[in-house]
Amino acid sequence: MEHQDEQQANRLVVLEGSPLGTPVAKTFATIEEAEPFIVARIRANVAPKLRDRFEKALADKVVSEDGIAAVSEVIAGKLSFIRALATSYAPKIAITSRRYDDEDDARR
Repeated sequence: MEHQDEQQANRLVVLEGSPLGTPVAKTFATIEEAEPFIVARIRANVAPKLRDRFEKALADKVVSEDGIAAVSEVIAGKLSFIRALATSYAPKIAITSRRYDDEDDARR
């Protein structure tokens, strides 16, 4: 099942850094290619006191960004789930997606 935020996304950009430093950007063609990289970067940046909670969220495929509303990979989609993980456990990581159609390619 394709979810709205995953439809026709043919470029995924992962930004890591802080406003005070130079962010690092990495581009992926699909969420499947980006997922292992993003999870590894989140795991590297998660606070030690939140590691167990992060691993449980990753195993259960459910994460709560604010302690009230939860995002499930099964319901919301893989991209939404990965974004929620980054927001909750590694705020220095931002994930953006870009959709291009054939007309966009023709204009370049």
